[in-house]
Amino acid sequence: MLRPTLITLGGVLLGALLVPPATALGQQPGAPGGKAGAQRDTMLSREADIQNRTTQLELLSEPNKVKVLTTEDRKFIANQIFEDFERVQIINREMMQATSKLDDNSYKRISSLADEMNKRAKRLKTNLNIPDLEPDKKEPESKSEMDAAQLKTSILSLNVSVKSFCLSPVFTNPKVTTVGHLQSLRKDISDVIEMSRTVKKAVSKLQH
Repeated sequence: MLRPTLITLGGVLLGALLVPPATALGQQPGAPGGKAGAQRDTMLSREADIQNRTTQLELLSEPNKVKVLTTEDRKFIANQIFEDFERVQIINREMMQATSKLDDNSYKRISSLADEMNKRAKRLKTNLNIPDLEPDKKEPESKSEMDAAQLKTSILSLNVSVKSFCLSPVFTNPKVTTVGHLQSLRKDISDVIEMSRTVKKAVSKLQH
């Protein structure tokens, strides 16, 4: 089982391809390679030492449950994280724009965006090794159907959770990360997954 460490990958994210979260919502992805690519490889190499030491300790305690990550494994996982982290922010911006005029076309667009956000958020959660929320802390699902106004409110709430996740100190400043920050990160990504699913379900009922 691949088990990248949350704090370790937070350190990788700090100095790699990702643009600063405060400005990422308004920028397009940069070209691959070049200085950014070299910087990412340097960060990955630095983090590899930490990851390898962590894995060695885990192998001593649970030898049957840990798979040692190769350099290619780490690069593959990191590339997915970089891609999903940036794409979730772009999707969030486009979804907010799509709510300016709600009609059949915008409902179709929102449905597609919500579906992609849900999939990418789930993959981020897996690749960052973020544990599930305890079952008793999950909000009960509402059985009432949404109207257009409630859909807008839900998308605004989703927007708040996306921004909170992307601006987490786990990514922006791992050195000051606390248990509280990790708990907030877990709640934010869980909210993004659940609310994007809810939005997609609601839109399907609003389409004519």
